Amino acid sequence: MPASADVSSAASFAVSLLRAARTQGCERFQHQLLRSLLDRFGADHGAINTLHPAGFVASVGEGYDLAAMSAQWHAVGGAQLDRLTRRLHAQPGRALCVNEGSAERAQDAAPWRDFLARYAIGHQMGVTLAFDGSDTVAHLYLNRHAASPPYGAAEARALTRLAPALREALLVNRLAAAASHAPEEPGAALAVTDANGWILFADDGFCDAWDTLAAHGRLTAPRVPGAWLRGTPPAVRQLGALGWQVNVARLGEHRRVAFRRLAAGDDLQALTARQLEVARLYCQGATHKHIGARLGLSPATVRVHLRNAYQRRGVSDRAALAASLGL
Repeated sequence: MPASADVSSAASFAVSLLRAARTQGCERFQHQLLRSLLDRFGADHGAINTLHPAGFVASVGEGYDLAAMSAQWHAVGGAQLDRLTRRLHAQPGRALCVNEGSAERAQDAAPWRDFLARYAIGHQMGVTLAFDGSDTVAHLYLNRHAASPPYGAAEARALTRLAPALREALLVNRLAAAASHAPEEPGAALAVTDANGWILFADDGFCDAWDTLAAHGRLTAPRVPGAWLRGTPPAVRQLGALGWQVNVARLGEHRRVAFRRLAAGDDLQALTARQLEVARLYCQGATHKHIGARLGLSPATVRVHLRNAYQRRGVSDRAALAASLGL
């Protein structure tokens, strides 16, 4: 294809992306974008991973069981072993490729090579799209089976030329989604999930809160637990004890999940971190003496923390305190 024709095709492609970006939700748009790029570059499957502030990741993929793949990526230590992603992150806007059988691929650790083989990733090409004025970036990957032709320098240059248009389209789409799914109440931390809790979109408030929420729920993947989505009473009480309230609404096949901090006067009053720690041990059967020894507190201080926990939760015995905390 002549260079002028290639430029014209890229410009037309960019315009079509912006039209779709303004009118479609994040998940649908990113899937459409991936399918278009897979066709354009002759790739077999691909993914877009969006890295938000506070380390939160949302992903879409074409040709993968993304939930299983995400869990396996964490299991093998992908953050440390995925050298291509680190290179892409260090050079935003520049497409790079790594092909099966290359000297570079031979340097990969065995667990990472096994991961790539498990998901039929032979040849990889990708680019990092950094959004101006934000810590958010998107990693785009276009992958081919090992039996497919390897990527060449010309394809990497073509993807590099498209990178500004891809970045703009993703940013426009994210802003449009934020506007259409704006929180109904100020200060709410908002996420949009699929029916199984996998997070498709998150605003800055949710990203800021995610570390606390993830630690509380012992979460290792960007997925809101089903108990939170369903409003299961023990889960609601546990969140309340940490000072959070969750509201879930349907958005077609998706869920709109809004977390907000409880005010001091709300019925479910939050315990301090120390009160919650003492209360949990007490509800598990530990004595004042054992709690004090474990936490470095005197028995008298343990009694003060428990008395305050009883008052804040509006209960008067161990069983009621445990029930109020969902323990």
